[in-house]
Amino acid sequence: MIEPIRTPRELGYHFPAEWAEHRATWLSYPHADSYSWPGTLDRIFPFYNQFIKELSKAEQVCINVRDEALLNRVERDLKLLDVDMSKITLLLHPTNDAWCRDHGPAFLVNPSARERKIIVSWKYNAWGNKYDHDLDEQIPTLAGKFLNIPVYYPGIVMEGGAVDFNGKGTLLTTTQCLMHENRNPGMFQHEIEEYL
Repeated sequence: MIEPIRTPRELGYHFPAEWAEHRATWLSYPHADSYSWPGTLDRIFPFYNQFIKELSKAEQVCINVRDEALLNRVERDLKLLDVDMSKITLLLHPTNDAWCRDHGPAFLVNPSARERKIIVSWKYNAWGNKYDHDLDEQIPTLAGKFLNIPVYYPGIVMEGGAVDFNGKGTLLTTTQCLMHENRNPGMFQHEIEEYL
């Protein structure tokens, strides 16, 4: 007999609070093929790199980079800024755009489990299929492979920026985001709440 797959909640996992201590921040580096910052991308790099430098003073920074050429450029630019590269992990993980808060891995924790951390990979459809997202949707799976931790796939469309957690079981989101016709059509609020 095959055992049914248990959900992260059934296994004792929960979302940590937004302000909980963490080891690293995940970013996806902007690139020329992204939809954000049309015609202004070159002006963004110096500020983005300074942001990475400041962030890396306090924690690790894992950065998804679209291709080898951009990876080499990012590494060079960060070294020129005198960034401590031991705090930076550059990962050749192609993306469509740079909004890792929305398409990146959602980490859950269970301090008493053998695997103390897992990833939830929501279905991601770039704000209701506004843009291409086939590469972005793969980022949580690639992060799980890199970290060698399990990835769970709940099967509903979600963006990381659409939810906030207090670490004690309370989740804040909006019906406008999750119940919009271009995200989870045909699902009722109680069904989405059950998934969450």
